[in-house]
Amino acid sequence: MATEAMMWMFLWWSLILLLLHAPVTSSIGCFVCTSINRRNPECEDTFNNTGKFYVEDCWASRRGRSGSFPGTQCIKMIAEDPSINYTVVVRNCVVDDGGTNSETEIGRESHCGWMRVLKYEGRRMRGCILSCDTDACNLGNRPHVAVISTFSATVAISLLVAKVLCQLITG
Repeated sequence: MATEAMMWMFLWWSLILLLLHAPVTSSIGCFVCTSINRRNPECEDTFNNTGKFYVEDCWASRRGRSGSFPGTQCIKMIAEDPSINYTVVVRNCVVDDGGTNSETEIGRESHCGWMRVLKYEGRRMRGCILSCDTDACNLGNRPHVAVISTFSATVAISLLVAKVLCQLITG
């Protein structure tokens, strides 16, 4: 009986230690800034990643819903209308709404060309929307995927060790 209690205590401590290492949120970290007509040069390209604009847990709105939700992708939008010398650079996060194509989900894939959704005084602006699903778009994978995998593996190994210990003890 005492060995079974020790086994369960081992399992609980393993679970607690693993949960202590889990991130609090699963939102992505993105750079967030806007520059219109080059008024914010630090947001423009060539972008100097100083951390000034970095938001570790970026939240964004979802189409048709109120409130903010954990970001799922980072985007950088660069648009211009050369006929009026108007430029826009936006760095932010977006939330994938579960739509079926990239026309309704701007973060789903990077694309360049005429952006139908961006208009200024009735003019379509030409540009690119670049997206990624890693923190800061260039610093590594989102940690929550690795934590889920690690958690699953730890639970599976702990249960296997507990079963083997139980069999060894009970004979």
